[in-house]
Amino acid sequence: MKRTLWIFLVVAICTLPLLASCSKAYEFHGTVSEPAKPAADIVGTNLDGKTFNLHDLQGKVVVAFFGYTNCPDVCPLTLANMNSAYEKLGDKVKDVAFVFVSTDPARDTPQRLADYVPVFNKTFYGVNVPVAALDNVKRGYGVFSEKNKEVQPTDADAYFVDHSGYVYIIDQQGQWRLTYSYDTPVEEIVADIEHLLAG
Repeated sequence: MKRTLWIFLVVAICTLPLLASCSKAYEFHGTVSEPAKPAADIVGTNLDGKTFNLHDLQGKVVVAFFGYTNCPDVCPLTLANMNSAYEKLGDKVKDVAFVFVSTDPARDTPQRLADYVPVFNKTFYGVNVPVAALDNVKRGYGVFSEKNKEVQPTDADAYFVDHSGYVYIIDQQGQWRLTYSYDTPVEEIVADIEHLLAG
């Protein structure tokens, strides 16, 4: 009887850490939207010339970034990181969409986006939102962008655009769940995406 009790106690002690780890809630690496709220819609023209509507991507986890093709630093770095995340997701990436929204629609025509975005990944969306609608979209995500007034361009079309550099995660139900700075480690973003995909 004592031997049976001793075995039971040993098994119980060994099992407790496992139970504790199983019950521990997942902690997201990004800034969590509390409470989660419906992501503001994004409607524009994709780089293939077809209409883009964010709502059409429900059922997938969406990774969105706002930038422009003439950006010298943050935008290419972020798109490269998004491609790295794409590759690390493996087969799971079929349930994820990556969306680059231009903050410079005057220059970033669908054709220009078609030349630029696929350099990083051919499956990424590149979206031109009309100027008249862009302010509402930016407001919906807390995005800042405006023409730089300090650096004088060599010609009218050579200006820079100052803009915030956040990456946004929207879940399968169209809820804005997470926000990251552009330099967040890719592994952290991938871990959060995988958690959302797991339900």
